[in-house]
Amino acid sequence: MNTTNLEYNQNVSLKDQIYQYLRYWPWFLLSVIVFLSVGKVYLRYATNEYKATAKILIKDTQGGGGLSELSALGDLDVLGNSFNTVENEIEILQSNRLINQVVENLDLNIVYTRTGNIKTTNIYKQSPVKLTLLDDAAGYMMKESISLIIQPVDEQSFKIKLQDANKYESHSYGAEFSIEGLNLVLVPNNPFLLGLEIEQPEEVKDWEELYITINPIFKTTKSIKSKLTVTKADKRGSVLELGLIDPIKEKAEDLLNNLVVVFNQDAIKDKNEVAQNTAQFIDERLADIQKSLDSLERGIQRFKTSENLTDLVAESALNLQSSAGIGREVIEVETQLKIAELLQVKLEADQFDFIPENVGLESLDLQQASAKYNVLIQEYLRFKENATSDNPVLRRLSNEIVSSKEAILLSLNNVINSIRIQKQSLNKELNRVSGKIANVPENERVNRDIERDRVVVEAVYLLLNQKRETTAISLAVTAPKAKIVDYALAPLEPVSPKQKIVYLAMLMWGLLFPGAIVYARSIFYNKIESRSDVERGLPNSTILGEIPKLDKDSIDYIQLNDRSILAESFRIIRTNLQYKLNAINHDHTKVVLVTSTIKGEGKTLVAYNLANTFSYSGKKVLLIGADIRNPQLHRYSDKVSKRTPGVTEFLTDDHLNLKDLTITSSTNPNLDILLSGAIPPNPAELWMQDRTKTLFDEAKENYDLVIVDSAPTILVTDTLLINKYADVTAYVTRANYTDTSLLEFVADTIEDGKLSNVAVVVNNVKLVNFGYGNKYGYAYGIEKKTFWNTFMSRFKKKRSFE
Repeated sequence: MNTTNLEYNQNVSLKDQIYQYLRYWPWFLLSVIVFLSVGKVYLRYATNEYKATAKILIKDTQGGGGLSELSALGDLDVLGNSFNTVENEIEILQSNRLINQVVENLDLNIVYTRTGNIKTTNIYKQSPVKLTLLDDAAGYMMKESISLIIQPVDEQSFKIKLQDANKYESHSYGAEFSIEGLNLVLVPNNPFLLGLEIEQPEEVKDWEELYITINPIFKTTKSIKSKLTVTKADKRGSVLELGLIDPIKEKAEDLLNNLVVVFNQDAIKDKNEVAQNTAQFIDERLADIQKSLDSLERGIQRFKTSENLTDLVAESALNLQSSAGIGREVIEVETQLKIAELLQVKLEADQFDFIPENVGLESLDLQQASAKYNVLIQEYLRFKENATSDNPVLRRLSNEIVSSKEAILLSLNNVINSIRIQKQSLNKELNRVSGKIANVPENERVNRDIERDRVVVEAVYLLLNQKRETTAISLAVTAPKAKIVDYALAPLEPVSPKQKIVYLAMLMWGLLFPGAIVYARSIFYNKIESRSDVERGLPNSTILGEIPKLDKDSIDYIQLNDRSILAESFRIIRTNLQYKLNAINHDHTKVVLVTSTIKGEGKTLVAYNLANTFSYSGKKVLLIGADIRNPQLHRYSDKVSKRTPGVTEFLTDDHLNLKDLTITSSTNPNLDILLSGAIPPNPAELWMQDRTKTLFDEAKENYDLVIVDSAPTILVTDTLLINKYADVTAYVTRANYTDTSLLEFVADTIEDGKLSNVAVVVNNVKLVNFGYGNKYGYAYGIEKKTFWNTFMSRFKKKRSFE
């Protein structure tokens, strides 16, 4: 039997676990409705977050490589990669310096809000007024935010106060005023004042109170930086995707677009610094060379005037023809030597400054090395603004600049030495030719020397003038570094909160919340609820039946021809009990002992109604109130009381007969009742007397069935003393009252043989737990309306009245 019950429990355990949740489906439905309503309210008043995205293409991410010594070092990666990379541009886009500029451009540190009944709304561009800080540096110097409340007075004035202040101050629109040391101006934000025919928003038409918060720029920058994302659209590409989440779509779009503009302006500024330094260097050299050229020309003029010279070229044409070509070469060499020496002086004098590019030297290696050096200087100055001297990137750039400068100087020295060697060779050749014209007058020789110096200086002057124009053109046509692929755009659907996710979460909570309660109740609730609980606790005991829980205004006893659920449940108990009685091998009158574990489980109700059920079937039944400690049987009759003689008197008085003390039921002539009588001081001793046997013998002689309402077993021993006279013990338990732990006591009592032939009755069972599920209750022959039928009938009735 134990094996059979164990297999049964294993087979139905999953079904029971599911059923214990399904039986509470109205609560689950109500919980889901409540949580979905909460989700709807949350979506109604939650602040939506929108994500704006923009795409830009970073240009000029690679630089040309140089030759000679510097290019060799670059090819070996000794100097590191000093060119612009996408990663560097990402850091620049997320830098505080650029975001500070965006905040200042768009006045994002000034927030306009209106307070509704439940939530506060940020109105951004739709504010009816505009507040301006007259001191640009005030936003950077602020430490804490300042909250203001503004109320309109008329079309010309308003009143304002700090949020924590009590008194308003009145001012005129457009007039300067001061609060907390800040100089401010407030003007109406009305398009009609500007002559624009634009539909005014509701915030501008009617407003009674406006909240303005002035935040420190660093605080606003920090907030934006935490929400700004810059990622590569493709690992191998140079397209960047900028993203920003904000409650206001227009604000997020404006911020990203302006950030790209500021980024390009900053890049153009960096590129122009090299050209500006080159132009400054050329202007300085032109001023010096112009003075030298003027001095030489005036010297020629004075020499010819003093010597009365005119045209000396014709006289020395033949001698000078051969030296003319050599002279030109000497001039070119001296020009390059002069420029190289000037560049060397410039490079040795400045520590970290740009050097001129394309100044006339024919060395391609030197030109490329100079360009790379300027790129390093530009990158160094950019990082120096946001980093300390201990920054590893800054230190690496500094080392690269020093190395690059040394390489350039080395290359310059080689160039200068090469030019000097070439100059010496040309001078030797020139001296040889000059010997042939030794007979040329001294005046011609002196004039030629002066003219040669003039030509050299003039060539340098013309070359620098040409480079100045080239530099001016490069300043005018500098292209932006970032090309806009997609302008910032925020979709209509918010990224937070997501409606589907919120409703799904609320649905899950609506199911989990009652489910958790049911689960917790199943763990901590230690009362039996149905026959299945009893079957698990007493697997070897028979279940006679279940008694439904009665309403407060229902009667707790059955009547003749009763068709109630209570009556049907007792008829089933009677049938099951009859099978057990028929199995007993004797023809004497059977005795049924009704007991329970503790007080209040309904044993008296079971005993009385069981006696009624058997007596209505035609049997002569005696109901004995054997609970002489706490008699309750008298409450089923209006003509008797606790003091009515009964069992106690029979046990204590040998002269009394059973017929002298029994009372016939007023509603059932086949039912006789022997009440408990007076409460004795020694109930257990009375039951141990011989009169107890006499009581049961007389009852068996005069009645077809004897039912005994006995005392609880866990409290007293009365039931155990008289159990030997019983053929069947009907053990009563009560749903939602009897502890499951008490079933262990019942099992031990049965196992010890203190109670014989035990069958269990489950009392006070809710209809939802009744029988084998609420689908199969005791309603045969009675049509039971379902919830849906009841609802539809009421709905149709309501429609008929309408």
